[in-house]
Amino acid sequence: MVDGKRIYFLLTILSYLMTILMGMVYIYTNSIKILLFTVLLVLFSSILYTFNNLRYYIIHLLFFITIFIFLVSRPTIDYFKSGVMNTYQVDAYKFAFLSVIISIVGLTIGGFLVPKREHTINNYNKNEESKDWTSYIRKTSLAIFVVSYPFYLIRLVERLIYRMKFSYYEYYANFKSELPYFTYILSTFVVYAMCVYLATKPKKTHSALVLVTFVFANVINLLVGTRNPFVLSVIFAFLYYFIRNQEEKGKWIGLKEKLVLYIGSPIMMVAMGILNYVRDDAEINKTGVFDILLDFVYKQGTSFGVLTRGYLYESSLPIKEFRNYTFSSIIEYFSKGNLAILFGAKPYTAENNSIELALQSDRYPHNISYIVMKEEYLAGHGIGSSYIMEIYTDYGLIGIFLFSILLGMLFILMMRIAYSGKILLFGMTLLVLNNLFFMPRSSFSESFFSLFTMQFWGIIIIIFVSAGLLKKRIKHVVNDTGGQ
Repeated sequence: MVDGKRIYFLLTILSYLMTILMGMVYIYTNSIKILLFTVLLVLFSSILYTFNNLRYYIIHLLFFITIFIFLVSRPTIDYFKSGVMNTYQVDAYKFAFLSVIISIVGLTIGGFLVPKREHTINNYNKNEESKDWTSYIRKTSLAIFVVSYPFYLIRLVERLIYRMKFSYYEYYANFKSELPYFTYILSTFVVYAMCVYLATKPKKTHSALVLVTFVFANVINLLVGTRNPFVLSVIFAFLYYFIRNQEEKGKWIGLKEKLVLYIGSPIMMVAMGILNYVRDDAEINKTGVFDILLDFVYKQGTSFGVLTRGYLYESSLPIKEFRNYTFSSIIEYFSKGNLAILFGAKPYTAENNSIELALQSDRYPHNISYIVMKEEYLAGHGIGSSYIMEIYTDYGLIGIFLFSILLGMLFILMMRIAYSGKILLFGMTLLVLNNLFFMPRSSFSESFFSLFTMQFWGIIIIIFVSAGLLKKRIKHVVNDTGGQ
């Protein structure tokens, strides 16, 4: 009898051997075309490797796909369309390709280092008391989600109303909320409460309802012209279904869900491609579905330019006594956030693209975009960021390798937590996953930022304390009833 798993593993090994051979050819030829094929083979081999144990490597798989789309797709399409890569200098191409290879290898090594097992599965369902505790957390987190959801919607609707009056880039450069600050605080509770609620592993129907309302709210972001929140919410929902399906095989991802995935994915990509033109008030010059899909992928690949331009303009970045891009959002929260203001710190006066953020902040997308684009940046444009470029600027190529190993280890640990019965840790994992897959085109610390905020820990305390009080009250009522 043929062992399918063994054959698949041998194919993976063969793919890696071909990758090593291609790398040796590059060392001999020093050709950027060969280096591009080496990147593609490294990526292909690493994706193959994830399917050997997808239960634990699903985060790796999705992350590798986003690396291709955001960081590799554009030069690949350029080469296969025209046979050349001449947008940037050769050295810039080499740096970009090598840094991506280093990160992919580090992510794969990191995943390999962590054992693929969980000590307990659903341990909070082993007895009635723990079941009750889970149900109280589920009820309180759902209540907070329901109460805060309208404020989440209101703030999105405010953005949509403003966007209808101005172009997308005017909106991006100038929008400032006029709603009371407490609406912002309450709106942030939606994601936190949702993650805790889903961490209690409720029934499929209840989970689906919460996820659908979350995705629906982010459709408004889509109408504004911002794709990221909508796409991330869809990926988040898929990943949650995948995790639950691993524990209840076939129950969460059946025929209906597969049809939605296979049919909905290309439709969504076509819609995203059309949105590129609608957002810019440009005429759609692509006629076929394939052309629109290819155009969509190509335009997502602009983050490749962050690597090349970041390499070329590194010496032009603002020089300061202390500068750190990798953890800038977390550092800024404690040095210029609301808590720091109480101790005399001065926050930035600007919220959007400005000279202040371009020259004084440690926000890499603002710093590099102003250097590259100047007046266009001030008008609302930008080139974005990438975790690879932020880490490289702070710690060099060795930093990319070491941080990628740590990320690879974290991905497996998050899956182990997901299959365990640890509600708080799973809730924190879901919060990270909510933003993780845009890391190739955004800041490194953005995915972890919420874990360091007072809002998150405040709502965690409220949920768990309320659950404890609810448990105590119900137990007291039951005891009184039983004593009558």
